[in-house]
Amino acid sequence: MSVSLANAEPDSGTLKRVLIIFLVALCLLFATAAIHFLILEGAEQAKRENRETLNIRLGKAAIDRDLQDVISDLTFLARHNEKSGFSNADDPLTRQALAEQFRVFSAQKGKYDQIRVLDETGQEIVRVNYNQGDPVATGADRLQNKSDRYYFIETWALEGLNVYVSPFDLNVEHGDIQMPEVPMVRFGTLLMDADGNKQGVLLLNYLGKALIEKFRDATANIADHVSLLNSDGFWLSSPDGEGQWGFMFGQDATLGKSFPDAWQRINAEDSGQFYDDNGLFTFTTIYPVTGLPGQIGVASESQELDKSYYWKAVSHLPPRTFSTSFLNFVRQNLPLYAITFFLLTAASLAVVQTRFRHLQAVGEVEAERSFRGLLESRVEERTQELKSAQEEKDLVIQHLIQAEKMTAVGTMASGIGHEINNPLYAILGLAEAIRDDDDPAETQNHASKILVYTKDIAGIVKNLTGYARPYVGEEVEPADVNECIKKAISMVDRSLLDDRIKIQTDLADLPLVSAYGEEINQVFFNVFRNGIQAMKGEGVLEISSAIEGRNIVVRVTDTGEGIAADNLGKVFDPFFTTKDPDEGEGMGLYVVHQIIQKYKGSISFESVPGKGTTCLLEFPAIRHEKKEVTQ
Repeated sequence: MSVSLANAEPDSGTLKRVLIIFLVALCLLFATAAIHFLILEGAEQAKRENRETLNIRLGKAAIDRDLQDVISDLTFLARHNEKSGFSNADDPLTRQALAEQFRVFSAQKGKYDQIRVLDETGQEIVRVNYNQGDPVATGADRLQNKSDRYYFIETWALEGLNVYVSPFDLNVEHGDIQMPEVPMVRFGTLLMDADGNKQGVLLLNYLGKALIEKFRDATANIADHVSLLNSDGFWLSSPDGEGQWGFMFGQDATLGKSFPDAWQRINAEDSGQFYDDNGLFTFTTIYPVTGLPGQIGVASESQELDKSYYWKAVSHLPPRTFSTSFLNFVRQNLPLYAITFFLLTAASLAVVQTRFRHLQAVGEVEAERSFRGLLESRVEERTQELKSAQEEKDLVIQHLIQAEKMTAVGTMASGIGHEINNPLYAILGLAEAIRDDDDPAETQNHASKILVYTKDIAGIVKNLTGYARPYVGEEVEPADVNECIKKAISMVDRSLLDDRIKIQTDLADLPLVSAYGEEINQVFFNVFRNGIQAMKGEGVLEISSAIEGRNIVVRVTDTGEGIAADNLGKVFDPFFTTKDPDEGEGMGLYVVHQIIQKYKGSISFESVPGKGTTCLLEFPAIRHEKKEVTQ
């Protein structure tokens, strides 16, 4: 853009003021870009931390449940055989009955390598070997005395109904490690007579491979960087299988040697999450026994954990896996900020030219003062708008909501850029007209239109920031479901770049609901967005509302690809998604489900693959008077 100054000479004061305005606007532009980057980076960090914490807890819960099952089996067998007359175990018929019982039990459970009964001298009375799915009882001539083995000594030393849990290691046969490797945990408890006297020991050799597999299944979402370690930092399960059971083979590779500072902190605390130079560590502690009879895992308030024996579940993400790429941010947002920078430059030049032409047309001091007052008023108005926008952005930073909500804002970015382009190009055309027009009245007219288009852009930005800002009111105000539907439609319209997708509404007069309007907006936005994404660029989204009994019912029907029957039961699970990686992380419907449960509502899906999906949402109404609807 060129500026003709043939009939006027710029004074230094005017140039200085224009330069200051340009620099201030440029600083605000950079500040906005920085805040935008920080918001995206913060959302990604929160999502990453929540994912790691959730999966570590799932892994711990899977191990706790499995250990509880083993303790339950051990306790059942011990008490059952005490009542069945274990004191007569010297009788061949009694031994035969025990062996048959254990054989059937072993075949049914499929996770115990051996089930054994030892008498008070450590002599095996009954032993059933799993035999890879075909359990067999060991003949009397091959039964052994185990009085010198640590697991018999430790179990015999117990009092009452306590349970002994051995270290988690590999099975050793005749002094050599069994190959292929057989992870093993031994559980033992006492067998008593009717008077409470020790009669023998019941031992279950638990195949630890099942426990490790359940831990890996529970942490499948982070399988490439999650480990299970013993209290010395040796790997019981590692992501790549390297270093597992090193302590059994005389190796000294541990997590403590690889990351000494991190291991010191992990070993000193029960659970937590922290960053250091080596990345993000998330961990929790698993206590196999509480120290109380027949109890394992997490103790209640009246129980005390036996903290002398524990395992650690640890996930480790190195820095390279979670650093937000500034270059990617620049590549994705450069067009938007380049256009804004161009407009700032054009606006600054337009201000200079308008100033010079005004000086040419109006030479009187009063006219100049009037113009200055108008300019100052405009600057003050714009400053207040920028201040309000900055305060809203600060509030967004202080109250970052779920990572899925921020992902949705990112999804709408392209649509918002498309919608902003029209008024931006109109402003550009008017600015060029101001440059070439010598008529002050036309110049004023063009300037007024520029103000109108600028307010249109501000309205779009206001809608976006209003969606992104979490509700912080102290009390729940009654919300209008139809208004929330309209706001959500307005937001998804921002991201519709293809006019082949149509949105049809049929909204009835409805009473109000007791809920935060912003959260109900979020519910509808996520559901509408899912329906639109399912239609792959073409189709009809039908939205209706009605009052049925005491509930408000909203139906959302799309003509998309539908949901497979196998996936209908998983749509509310966190991190479950069938979309491409750039379309979401699988938290949208999980967030929707949590919000609806919070307000005692319900959500369900009906779907026919290839034809479409209907989402049914219900909210309890709080009033019977209806609010007039304009569609």
